[in-house]
Amino acid sequence: MDQPIISLEDVHKWFGAFHALKGVNLQVSRGERLVICGPSGSGKSTLIRCINRLEEHEQGRVIVDGVELTSDLKRIEAVRREVGMVFQQFNLFPHLTVLENLTLGPRWVLRRSAGEAEETAMHYLKRVRIPEQAHKYPGQLSGGQQQRVAIARSLCMAPKIMLFDEPTSALDPEMVGEVLEVMIELATDTGMTMLCVTHEMGFARQVADRVLFMDAGQILEQNGPAEFFSNPRHERTRAFLERIL
Repeated sequence: MDQPIISLEDVHKWFGAFHALKGVNLQVSRGERLVICGPSGSGKSTLIRCINRLEEHEQGRVIVDGVELTSDLKRIEAVRREVGMVFQQFNLFPHLTVLENLTLGPRWVLRRSAGEAEETAMHYLKRVRIPEQAHKYPGQLSGGQQQRVAIARSLCMAPKIMLFDEPTSALDPEMVGEVLEVMIELATDTGMTMLCVTHEMGFARQVADRVLFMDAGQILEQNGPAEFFSNPRHERTRAFLERIL
């Protein structure tokens, strides 16, 4: 059996007196696609932010592709080179064009030549269906287009793992579909390990290998999507699904 690409062992995280993660255990196989759902404040975003050390866990172990995350900066940098992340907000540099946003990381972090970085950027802009926007600035794009640029920017860094933190929550309803379509294509075509925090249950049904439900800093339930939606075992999960479906 291959080692899991992500392993969380008894992970705890506090924000002051607030216990955000309470002994979370999770193993993610290489190429697996997880959707994480649950009410606000349940620890979903904190969990995935611990995977690339955007949040520092205080207890337990987080191991990503064989590297345990500690306060050692070299270990953090090694993991972040393998892990792409797409946020609720797009976090694009407004003074750079789309193409410049996409080539910045590959040129400075991966030491790619300008030509190679631009070729990669255009490849992924085509994958997310907006190559014609390459020379525009983020402020000239719709929210859905900006989020697709953010996805392409992460892919340009050739990550083994992609983390999505509620990538459609800041979008107008009519723009949600275009971003989800791109994510569905990526999940289907690339074989990349993906963890997605989202309330888009249609996406979970279509894409996830496993759906996790979190509440109060704990994983209360996890299962394949068919079983998760048709036969939730935990009363808290049933109440959540009744409210959002």
